[in-house]
Amino acid sequence: MLAKTFAGILLGLPLALALVAVAIWIWPGSSESVTLPFLIAFFPVWTGIMGGTYMFRSGARAWAWLAVANLAAFGALFLAKHTMPGL
Repeated sequence: MLAKTFAGILLGLPLALALVAVAIWIWPGSSESVTLPFLIAFFPVWTGIMGGTYMFRSGARAWAWLAVANLAAFGALFLAKHTMPGL
């Protein structure tokens, strides 16, 4: 249980940041108008990820899946940043 909690806290934070950043980058139109609402939505996203870690069977699975999700989210952010106009 403790491993799942730390996985949600430590890997959920960068995952939530990357997801919010990707959403801002791919949002059609002006990103200045949606940056603040998405930043406000960051905390519920992080809380959802932390709660979702308890659905894994073990702490090792939670760490592994969140690490893969972080790599995917930051990869998507890298692609969005280099292929789409943003902020």
